Amino acid sequence: MDGEPLFDRRSTLDNLGDDVEILRVIAATFIADAPRLLADLRTALGARDVSMVMRAGHSLKGSAENFGAAALIRAVGALEEASRTDDFTSAVARLNEIDRLLAQLRAELQAL
Repeated sequence: MDGEPLFDRRSTLDNLGDDVEILRVIAATFIADAPRLLADLRTALGARDVSMVMRAGHSLKGSAENFGAAALIRAVGALEEASRTDDFTSAVARLNEIDRLLAQLRAELQAL
């Protein structure tokens, strides 16, 4: 939902023993890696390479799980499913949603 935080700060900090510095380090790594993760998904979709989509999607979901970013995880899962069923039109729509959600998550993490 727009305007709602994308990541679950409390749960994330609970998982990190309330260590805000570790959260900042993990967030900085994600902020730096997110453009590559999105580019990998774009490349995979452009090539219609389902196994590459799955690998790239798995990496992105794993990174998003660090922050409890459920909406992003769901969107990547939907992209993976669309790719598995050769519905690349839906997959591209999901990619646009992922792009938007990634930008929102990066902004939230940069504010830490």
